[in-house]
Amino acid sequence: MFRWSCLGLAAVVLGILLWMVNDVRVEVKRTSVTVNEHLPHVLANLKTSTDAVAKLAEDFKNLRNLAGVGAAGASRDGSLVAYADSMLDYLETQKGARIGLDKLVGSGLKDLEPIDDWLRGARKEALLLTFLVKSKKDVLERLCKNKFGSKFYIAPAAGEPMPLLDFVRKHHPDSAGL
Repeated sequence: MFRWSCLGLAAVVLGILLWMVNDVRVEVKRTSVTVNEHLPHVLANLKTSTDAVAKLAEDFKNLRNLAGVGAAGASRDGSLVAYADSMLDYLETQKGARIGLDKLVGSGLKDLEPIDDWLRGARKEALLLTFLVKSKKDVLERLCKNKFGSKFYIAPAAGEPMPLLDFVRKHHPDSAGL
């Protein structure tokens, strides 16, 4: 009797094990179908993402080379950014000064704005110029003119208005020889 009950118990345990193995087999089969169904789409997205990252890396490398920070032997002057920042920092110390343009008709200056307001735009332009020009002199000359080529004038808090280019060359040490 004991023998038969052990055999019955073994059969039940074997049945439960076979049921569990079959359940795992069915789940693996269902998962494989899902993975096989979505895998091509996932791989296509991965390839697209990888291509986009590679293009961004190449663009970043080109920008670094253009700015003079990249490859050895690059012909760009890496000090342009430091020079532009130094010059604009100096102008920022001119509290109470205003920047404007010379009137074409009549005398005096027009479109005068506080130097702090002018500097906000000039800093953005200086960043762009450091990528476009090749020398400190070019940075200086381009920052001292508006987009139409008209000279900017500075009206210091105390003193007579003068062309911004002349003012910077006269007072900013790094610009004296440019």
